[in-house]
Amino acid sequence: MENVTASHPPRRPAPPTGTSPSPDTPLPAGRRNHGLKQNSLGVPSIFFYIIAAASPLTVVVALFPIIIGSGNGVGMPGAFVIAAVVLMIFAVGYVAMSRHVTNAGAFYAYVTLGLGRIAGLGSAFLAIFAYNAIQAGLYGGFGYYAAELINPRLGVEIPWWAYAFVGLLLCLGLGVQGVHSGAKVLGVFMTLEVTMITILSAFSLFGDAVPVSQFSFEPFAPSVVLGGALGVALMFAHASFIGFEGSAIYGEEARDPARTIPRATYLSIAFMGVLYAVSGWLIINALGVDKVVGIATETGGNFIFVASDTIIGHNISLLFQMLIVTATFAAIVTFHNNVARYTFSLGRQGLIWKPLGWTLPRRQTPWVASIVQSVTVGIVIALFALFGQDPFATLFTWATGIGTVGVILSQLVAGIAIFAFFRKSDVDKRPWNTVIAPLLAIVGLGGFFVLTLDSLDVLLGVQGTMAAIMLSLVFIAFLAGAAYGVYLKVVAPARYALVGQALNERDVPEPAPAGASEATG
Repeated sequence: MENVTASHPPRRPAPPTGTSPSPDTPLPAGRRNHGLKQNSLGVPSIFFYIIAAASPLTVVVALFPIIIGSGNGVGMPGAFVIAAVVLMIFAVGYVAMSRHVTNAGAFYAYVTLGLGRIAGLGSAFLAIFAYNAIQAGLYGGFGYYAAELINPRLGVEIPWWAYAFVGLLLCLGLGVQGVHSGAKVLGVFMTLEVTMITILSAFSLFGDAVPVSQFSFEPFAPSVVLGGALGVALMFAHASFIGFEGSAIYGEEARDPARTIPRATYLSIAFMGVLYAVSGWLIINALGVDKVVGIATETGGNFIFVASDTIIGHNISLLFQMLIVTATFAAIVTFHNNVARYTFSLGRQGLIWKPLGWTLPRRQTPWVASIVQSVTVGIVIALFALFGQDPFATLFTWATGIGTVGVILSQLVAGIAIFAFFRKSDVDKRPWNTVIAPLLAIVGLGGFFVLTLDSLDVLLGVQGTMAAIMLSLVFIAFLAGAAYGVYLKVVAPARYALVGQALNERDVPEPAPAGASEATG
């Protein structure tokens, strides 16, 4: 294991005379690293980004029926409680480390400091792949839901991919505009979707089918929660929280990150855990504990639409159809920002294409990274459209499924790195925060990962050779990053040393202008 110091990151070697401009040499606007905009995000803004990434309404619409119908049945609310507890324990070590690392590539920085440079680059490539895959899948869901909502009402046949590309352009605009503007938009969308879930839950208390006096706590009984296909239930319950780990990505842009990041992280996990468990419990009881599994199995993806019309009436499902479109778009914006900041972090350090580290002078947004991320996902959308693939059954299911596996593996590797970091560092000696909680998190996340691999057929909708090929992409992404690290170590040791520069990235010098030779090799 390499020793990457946690307190004094290596600095870029000074360039030889005549090979690059002096630090005072001005570069064209937008073609330099102005840093990300500091003090622009408070707890509410980061909270909005986290919740938007998880997309609670998408969870309620798409995952509730799967967990009830194919998982542990009426024990679904209890599965969310288990997932929330494990992730809250993981967050203890995660936020403890966030106090000492301010980096736009959180997993990358944490793994570099804990497990070394090669593993760090492997985790960076893995996180970029996973978040890109999830966002590509979300575009399939966005195009599908938008077409299902708009086309019948306008009497047109606009293809799903046209809606997806409109969403891509809007997302790119918000990404270049800056996270503060995006947070305002996400705040509105997130409030609307949570409000609708709350309204559905409230009406569940006053439904005609089952009076509240007869509501059962059976969904939380251990024998029920641990029954059925528990692995499927925990896998999807865990997937419902994906995005919370993105809190540390915004450390450089947060106000007082040592306080803001922990608060936003803990608050988001607790909020989602309560929202999923309570709303699920109320909906199950309102539909009937003895009937809900049959309803979920029969209605599938229309479960919540049927449930809302049954519980509330007045064709309220139309509102849910509208909000699922905005909820999916909100998640798209968040994952776009996550990927852009990972690639920006690597570009700023000169580890990959340097323009990825450029920011706009006034808005201080990673504009090149945002464009590259959008083009990458746009190619995926175009390929699925070109080959006539179903946007939901293939693009959404496959891409978000394999991205979920990647994120779970990223969390597991980060958990191991956090434990290792505190073993070789003296910055924090609290037993619970740096020893006990990280070890428990490794066990819990390891269990989730094994259960996920065991339930790939449900997660991806495919099995056999196809499932193996798709799963291999996750490990290939990690190995590609690690192999790149080995390459740098052998061929460009000066650039390899920069991988350890995981703290205070704003010390990184401006990229040299095009045509200048690279001093670092």
